[in-house]
Amino acid sequence: MGEAYTSLNIFCNLSTSDWVNIFGFAVNAGLAIWIIKTIQYNQNNRRVLKDHFISEVKDLRNAYKDCLNNLHSDKTYPQAVTPWFKLMNIKVNDLIVILNSKYKIQIDKLLPYQTELPELITDSDDFINQFKGDKPVKFSQETKKSIIRFQQQHNQLFNELIILINDAK
Repeated sequence: MGEAYTSLNIFCNLSTSDWVNIFGFAVNAGLAIWIIKTIQYNQNNRRVLKDHFISEVKDLRNAYKDCLNNLHSDKTYPQAVTPWFKLMNIKVNDLIVILNSKYKIQIDKLLPYQTELPELITDSDDFINQFKGDKPVKFSQETKKSIIRFQQQHNQLFNELIILINDAK
């Protein structure tokens, strides 16, 4: 009982300034804990969102890669090409508009895949001449070289987009 009385006696003998200091310490500790938790929560949310967008970019890259591989290996039916490019344009536009508003990423970042690639394919003589057929398009070596050149010139755009997302504040 003597120790409890002594501890109680210490608290009773504290001056007003001591109580103010104790209260200030408790408030500051509470604020520090709240700030750390809030910042950590916000950082986790931002990371999850960035990871989601990066995953979307990777999905787009893989879809274009599959398309180009199919074109190169003569596995693409001509009637499916235009609807596929329209669908991809919708997906790219949806993603890029959000990335532009959230991270100020250029709206035309993947424009070559939206305009140049479809033109390269659908304006080729191989595509035009075989469009009515019920078989996959067989592209000439020259057209295939053009497709490879396109890939060499623009494939890095997806990685650049991932870097921009990652570096965004």
